[in-house]
Formats: sequence, structure tokens, C-alpha cells
Amino acid sequence: MDSACTAVQSLDVSHRFSHDNLHICFTSRFDPPQADVLINLLQQYYQSCKRIFIDVREVKQPNPAAVAILKTAFLRASYAPQQIVFKGNSGFALAISGNKVLLVPEKKPEGHVCRGNCAHCRCGHKKAHSESRTA
Repeated sequence: MDSACTAVQSLDVSHRFSHDNLHICFTSRFDPPQADVLINLLQQYYQSCKRIFIDVREVKQPNPAAVAILKTAFLRASYAPQQIVFKGNSGFALAISGNKVLLVPEKKPEGHVCRGNCAHCRCGHKKAHSESRTA
């Protein structure tokens, strides 16, 4: 399971393996079809993974029916609840007793990072002047 990046896209769900951990990511919604995909992934891989990280940062409001399906599956499952870690606020709605929920800061949109060599950048002009002085 040391595959660096094995990703499969299905119903706004992707997964990959890293360091004996399974990482599952939901890109926009958590409805009953996504719950079924998650349950299938958990059943298929829980024995070969140390931890299972479920990223629900992009899920704004999980579907109540999907939440009920998932929690029922968790209660009937044979894997340890401590093995499952949710990432994001929606994890509180999906978790059962024993699961962990990590609150990860949202990624800031990548803006311009000045390296001093931009066409119309003040720093670029300063860099050009400082290089000409030292030469």
C-alpha cells in the first residue's frame, strides 16, 4: 500500500494511498451515492490501512439520508472507529463516537508570489539595480 498516488474519480470521490494510509476526498457533495462509494472503499481497504483519512472540507451540508446510511454502516462495521479520521467541519456531522475530526485551515487562494523577476514588479526593478551595482 505504499503507492504514492493511486486516484480514482467516481461521483465526486477520489482516493489514494500514502504510507499505509488511505486518503478519501469528497469534492463537492455527500449524498447517498457518495455514502455507498465510501462504505465500499472502507470495506475493501480497512484491513490493509493503518488510518483512513476522509476529507470533507468541500462538503458544505451532508445529505441527512447519506449521514444515516454512513453512521449505520459504521456501527455495523468490524473496524475500529479510531482508525477513521475526518478532515473538515462536515466531519462532525458524519463521525460516530471514537472517530477523530481534524479542523484543517482552508487553503488560501494562491496569489502572486514575488520572486523579483516580474515584468512590472517594483521588486524586479530593485533586483535589476542591485545586480548592476554589484557587477
